[in-house]
Amino acid sequence: LSFQAKYGHSNFPQNAPEELTKQYPTLARFCHDQRLEYKRLYNNKFRSDKMTLPVFDRDVRCRHLEEVGFEFDMSSAQWYDKYHDLLEYRNNNGHVRVKGEENPSIYHWVCTQRRRRKGNEGRRLLSEAQITILDNIGFEWESELYDEAWQGEEKKVFG
Repeated sequence: LSFQAKYGHSNFPQNAPEELTKQYPTLARFCHDQRLEYKRLYNNKFRSDKMTLPVFDRDVRCRHLEEVGFEFDMSSAQWYDKYHDLLEYRNNNGHVRVKGEENPSIYHWVCTQRRRRKGNEGRRLLSEAQITILDNIGFEWESELYDEAWQGEEKKVFG
């Protein structure tokens, strides 16, 4: 089963969990190299009008990767790192309702994704692809944990 077929995207995390690294031992390096090639291509593309065979080959490969949804941007690659951390959490716990005291890093990332979907705090909006990927793993856009905590505090105040 290919990585894309299994996870619904083609962006192997930069800092992949050990389980992924064992399953796909060369994919992290491949993705890293493609991002470097893309950067080289677009840094050099505008320096001359001639397109040499190596530059043409890079261009074709980069366009093919773009067609399958590969992200060349490093911040997008980091998003997939956290996404796979959330997947690992789900595999260990059976859900994606992360509590802050359990895993502060993933908890803050999850909260940030909710805000990004709403467009809060001047953050960059989530892409439709990111929303779909999160929907596919049962991501909860409204936090039931927050609602439960609020109701618990309300009962303490009002009895």
